[in-house]
Amino acid sequence: MLQHFTITVNGKGNFPCRPDQTIVEAGKQAGFGFPVACRNGVCERCMGTLQRGHVQQRNHTIHAGDANSTQVLYCVAQPLSDCEIDVSEVTAPGELPSHEVHCQIQQIEALNHDVSRVWLQLPAGKRVLWHAGQYMMLNLNGEGFPFSIANHCDGRRLELHIRHGDDNSAAQDIMAYLESASTVSATLPAGMRFIDSAPEQPVWFICGSTGFAPVKAMVERLIALDFDHPVRLFWGARTPEDLYLPTLPAQWKMALKDFDFTTALSDIRHPDHAEGLVHEAALAALNEPELPLFYLGGSPPMAWAVFDALVEEGVPADNIHCDVFDYAPRD
Repeated sequence: MLQHFTITVNGKGNFPCRPDQTIVEAGKQAGFGFPVACRNGVCERCMGTLQRGHVQQRNHTIHAGDANSTQVLYCVAQPLSDCEIDVSEVTAPGELPSHEVHCQIQQIEALNHDVSRVWLQLPAGKRVLWHAGQYMMLNLNGEGFPFSIANHCDGRRLELHIRHGDDNSAAQDIMAYLESASTVSATLPAGMRFIDSAPEQPVWFICGSTGFAPVKAMVERLIALDFDHPVRLFWGARTPEDLYLPTLPAQWKMALKDFDFTTALSDIRHPDHAEGLVHEAALAALNEPELPLFYLGGSPPMAWAVFDALVEEGVPADNIHCDVFDYAPRD
C-alpha cells in the first residue's frame, strides 16, 4: 500500500495525500475545492499557512513555525508528514464557494396579506451556484439579513419570500428599500442543511410561515431528481389567510411519485386543515420514526420545539435538519 499523509484543512475536514502528490491535487481528488489558477506557483492564489507538519516546495523544505510557513503555495507543495493547513476560500466536499454580488431587483409581488415574493437576478458572467435549502444574506446599511432561497438552482434568478407584518419592523424597512432600489448587494450561498443528491429514504418537511421557502426549493430539487421515495409536507399557520401559494402542493402531488401534504391551523378550526400545531399533525402520521429524514423550516423556538418532540417520539437526532441548529444552537 502506498504511503500517504493526512492533510487537515482548518474547519473543513481532512483528506489523504501521497508524498508524490501536491496537496491541491490530492484535495481535488477528495472533493475539496482550492483557489487555484496557474497550478505552478506563480499566481499565488493557493497560498496559505502551514500550521503543523512539514512540506516540500520547489526543492526546499518548509516546517510549521518557519518564517516562510505563512506563504506556502499548495499547488506545488508535497507533504513530508501529516499537515494542518489554512488556506482561504477552500471548500469542503459538497460545499459551494460564497460570492458577494449585486443583484437586479426584477419583481415584487404580494403572496398574501403580509408575505411578498421578491425576484432577484444574479449578474451575468459570474457563475453562482447554491444547493436547494440554502439561504443568502441581503447586505443593507452595513448589516446582513438572512433569507432562504425559495427556488432550486436553475439559472440566474433568486426567489425570496419575505414576511413583513406589523410585528416585523426590520422586514418592513427591507421591503421599503427593495421597492425603491434597482439593485441590492447579496452574499450567497450559506447553510449546510440542504438537498443536492437524492436521499435514500423518505423525506418529511415540517414548516411554519415563510419556513415554507426553503422547503419549496428542496421539493423542486427532489422533482428534478425524479425522487421515488415518499415525501410528506406539513405546513403550519395561524389562519388560512397566513398560507400562500396554496396550489403548489397539489402540483407537487402530480410531479412526485409519492407525495402528500397536510396544512395545520393553530388559531381556528377549518374543515380543510388539521387543527393544532403543525408538528402534532406530523406526529399523528408518523408510523416509523427511525425511517424518514426531517427538514424543518421556521423560527428557532419552533424548530427546537419540533426537534424535541420528534426525538421524544423516537426519531434519531441525526435525521433532523434545520439551519437553526447551526446559527442558533442551544447551550
